[in-house]
Amino acid sequence: MFIDTHAHIHQHDSGESAEIISRAEAAQVGAIFTAGTTIIDSQKAIDMAAKFPRVFAGVGVHPTDIEHSLTSNDLAKLSELAASPHVAVMSEIGVDHQDKSPNKEWQAEAFHAQINIAREHELPIVFHVREQADDYDAHSARDAAISILQETNAGELGGTAHYFQGRWEFAKNLLDLGFNISFAKTLTRIKDLEETARKTPGDRILIETDSYPQTFKKNRSKWTEPRDIPIVAEKLAELRNTSVEEIAELTTQNALAMLGSRSGLVTSVLETSTNP
Repeated sequence: MFIDTHAHIHQHDSGESAEIISRAEAAQVGAIFTAGTTIIDSQKAIDMAAKFPRVFAGVGVHPTDIEHSLTSNDLAKLSELAASPHVAVMSEIGVDHQDKSPNKEWQAEAFHAQINIAREHELPIVFHVREQADDYDAHSARDAAISILQETNAGELGGTAHYFQGRWEFAKNLLDLGFNISFAKTLTRIKDLEETARKTPGDRILIETDSYPQTFKKNRSKWTEPRDIPIVAEKLAELRNTSVEEIAELTTQNALAMLGSRSGLVTSVLETSTNP
């Protein structure tokens, strides 16, 4: 069974939840990590994980959702959420330097603080790093992320760069710090990612969909869901000259290793499949 290590399926209409999970299971996706993007949204992720055994929550404030410097009350609430037995990762956190992104200082403070919360609760971190679309060579967000990850010794916690879209140089920096690299459907269309997909060590690869309600797509059946994980696995298998089955085994074991002591709950769920 596959693990979708980063999605936002709790943001869909609650009436769709069971069907989304059923479609995922039919595609051999046995566990889904659904990540919060605000304090309120993180609670919704936990609520969904409490209801559906195959779903595990991430808690955090996404960098583009930071509207002010996080207060001590905000951080206390996040820490309380992180203590939930339904939480598997600290997510979604990170830095985002696109044109309309919030204050960079607020983002840096929040990234630092949320890494500290992850340390308190022994959670791996799943983080977001994004530049302006036309500013890849300036790499301010990448430099900021690397600096914060180094300053906090976040590699001790483990985790992954989610929805990775950078080049091999940046991936290598993150790998050297102890993190995994997570690939999504962008691997099927961004040529620059292929080098990274080939060079990333086998024991450091994860897969995800980052699926959320894609209301900009008029045809609901075209929305990305966890059921699309095999598309990512097929491309990885092609690039690495191996089988989809090998990618499934590899990435699932990597995800479980990232979770450390929390892996047992996910393993027990993967072992209960309705598929033959």
